[in-house]
Amino acid sequence: MSERFPASGIDAVVSITRAVTRHRIGLRLVFDEPLDADRLARAVRLSLDAEPILGCSFQADSFRAYWRRIEDLDTVEAFSAIETEHADQEVITFQALEVDDAGPQVAACLFRSPCKDVLGIKLSHISGDGQAAKSYAYLLSEIYTRLGTNPSWRPEPNATARPTPKDVWNALDPGQRRQARRAKYWTAPNWLIPAKARTGEGLTYRFLTLAPERFDALKACGRESEASINDMLLTGFFRACVRAFDPDHGKPLSLMCTADLRRYLPDVARLPIANVSLFGSLGIERVGGEDFGDTLHRVRERMNAWAQTCYGAGPALSVERIGSLGYKPMRRVLETALRIVGGSGRTYPWFTNMGILDEGRLGFDNRTPSAANIYGPAAFGASVVPTISTYRKALTVCMGSCDEDFDPELVRLVLHFTEEELDSVSG
Repeated sequence: MSERFPASGIDAVVSITRAVTRHRIGLRLVFDEPLDADRLARAVRLSLDAEPILGCSFQADSFRAYWRRIEDLDTVEAFSAIETEHADQEVITFQALEVDDAGPQVAACLFRSPCKDVLGIKLSHISGDGQAAKSYAYLLSEIYTRLGTNPSWRPEPNATARPTPKDVWNALDPGQRRQARRAKYWTAPNWLIPAKARTGEGLTYRFLTLAPERFDALKACGRESEASINDMLLTGFFRACVRAFDPDHGKPLSLMCTADLRRYLPDVARLPIANVSLFGSLGIERVGGEDFGDTLHRVRERMNAWAQTCYGAGPALSVERIGSLGYKPMRRVLETALRIVGGSGRTYPWFTNMGILDEGRLGFDNRTPSAANIYGPAAFGASVVPTISTYRKALTVCMGSCDEDFDPELVRLVLHFTEEELDSVSG
């Protein structure tokens, strides 16, 4: 196994933008039956070998950032178990803490209460994105299950090279490349959303959960309009933000959206932990007096146009090229851009749908979670950053924000308006 791996351009971008964002991605898995804590500790340790990048430290002290394997992983604590009567609150506190660059790049904690076990998992976003975090949960489940029948079993390290935007670009055909070059992934923020400060302190999470019957109703409503569930959710969120923050009329509003570029890569099942997602800016105008259906039509048009440009594969390649200039030059460029954005007094809402958590791949030796959701990043200052995940048809909208920076009532208001907007068409 190699002791050193190159960091991708997206890895470096995520690292640098921690100046304005709390970057970690996590999961909460709730079990009605207790897990074996000792076996789980062993599974977490073996996962650092199964996915070598997770057993690394992130190094940014050379020309190009890189990953270096930790010398003695047996002495590094990546798992803990805690007895508590407040598991749901404890897992939020756990998720709010950073994953240290010194590694490992993943941490897990089992919160044991009298009525349930809650497993918290968090991944450094520098090492991987939301789909990578889901893959890690599936991997941990598999290792835990295998150890139940053979305690001496060890996984084979994933020797597949970590994919980069260059691999995505190479997988596109000439027509797709022509379209991808047209994509814009960044526009100036133009939402005036009040923030108290930009300290990044007091990170916590708030939630909206739609029960399975409401999810089914929303999906059925979308089919009638030939819209995906993602289109429906994005429309509800956009309309909620308009109601909450009263943005300007008559110009495209910079609503950021995340897309997974793995869709263009072959043999996705074997891909290692990596960052293969990028964001794009959807310019959606505020139109006074229009109903949900009219907004949905415009959202679908924007999403279809973005899909035609391969969801930002072209700009992603540009990120990789900028990364080739070296970590420090890239940091100077990005920090200048971040200062300009920070000084503008304006920001973006940022929408990420992580999709479905596969129940069939989360059977920890036949103990399947009764509930699950994903946590996403949170911005300093005004943080309107919903992370959406679905498990057993229960859809969870998780919003992280720093209470020292951003009024919690505004987060609650966005969640409340989002629920009202979705209920207006599916209730």
